[in-house]
Amino acid sequence: MSACLNWVPRVDNGLKNRSPQIKCVIAWRRYLRTLCPGRLWMGKLKSIEHGIKAAVFRLFQPTLKRKRKDFTAIDGNSISRVLFLRPEKIGDMVISFPVFDGLKERYPHLKISILGSPRSYTIIKDDPRFDKVFLYRKNLRDLPEMASMRREKYDCVVDMICDDSVTALFLSQLAAPGRPRIGVGKVKFRDYYDYNYDHRMGNTGHIIDNTLKLLEAFGIDSDRVSRYASPHVAKSDTTEAEKFLGTIADGHQDALTIGLNLSAGSITRVWEDSKCREFIHCILSTYQNCRVVILTVGQDRARGEALVGGFDSSVYHVPPGLSLTGAAALISQLDLLVTPDTSLVHIARAFKVPVVGLYTQFMKNFLLWRPYGQEVGAVVSGNDYNVHDITVDQVLAAFTQVVDGHCGVRG
Repeated sequence: MSACLNWVPRVDNGLKNRSPQIKCVIAWRRYLRTLCPGRLWMGKLKSIEHGIKAAVFRLFQPTLKRKRKDFTAIDGNSISRVLFLRPEKIGDMVISFPVFDGLKERYPHLKISILGSPRSYTIIKDDPRFDKVFLYRKNLRDLPEMASMRREKYDCVVDMICDDSVTALFLSQLAAPGRPRIGVGKVKFRDYYDYNYDHRMGNTGHIIDNTLKLLEAFGIDSDRVSRYASPHVAKSDTTEAEKFLGTIADGHQDALTIGLNLSAGSITRVWEDSKCREFIHCILSTYQNCRVVILTVGQDRARGEALVGGFDSSVYHVPPGLSLTGAAALISQLDLLVTPDTSLVHIARAFKVPVVGLYTQFMKNFLLWRPYGQEVGAVVSGNDYNVHDITVDQVLAAFTQVVDGHCGVRG
């Protein structure tokens, strides 16, 4: 919520007047200020949280196991179980799939387990990649979960959180005591990992390339591993996606099928409905044999219905109650996806579906999380805080570039 609050003063008054979402956030911010005059109490809580974690680290630092100075690459043939820690967002999990597949391809006998988060559970719970799936919930239920992980007696732990995280550090130490710990992006805590690849030291490569460097701890050349690893999609999800697209084909099987996603994990990444409507009008008038599929999560369904209702034909809304894996199955069969949400960017690119993605100007995020394997298709805002100033013309220009190079981009 704090991220949502911080950008409110920077949006123009016209947008404030038009957007009910922004009005809600402004009202919420005013209420918070009455609770903590002059400063947002949520910012204070975050500072307190960081202070507590720092104190816990200092208290237990003498008990933490440091890295092995004589560490050499792990021989995958000599181990049987590996635990990965990735208790983050959906996009973080999706870009990690190439690591799991690369390790499994080299050492097929390995059993891979994952510690995810409630946010990413939907996309991993039925994935045959994983022998066991654990969840980090940030509550007392984590204690029996940790006990379950310890009982598995993993041969090594891979911390995929690309930052100095006290939580991840303790998880890596407790999940498999005495076993090798592999990390990525550690600076302050690098001495507590037997192997660490810090991608932030002057490296502007894609997050997928950087994360794959972890495999070098197992003697695997990361440059030889495929960057495309799609989420697991059940056969029933694929069947439903095919059925839906078949019903809207209307006898035009060769029609260009475009997905337009309205939803995003943060209000700062929501593109204005009026711009979405204008964008659809433009592509339908330019590409005669074209159909547009609107994707939304449950709370945005009314927005999607209103948008579809403004067109006589060629614009369709995904079925209600569509799961994330169901959406992934549908995305895999699109010709192109337009989205402000990076998790769907990575799902689409995992299936090699071309993407037009909307990004803030904040270069660290853009450089790391841009659409993988595409030279075009990324539309960047003029500020660090939101995508609201991105124009229809900008998105159309990127859309045209991607469509013109469609065959080359998809492969």
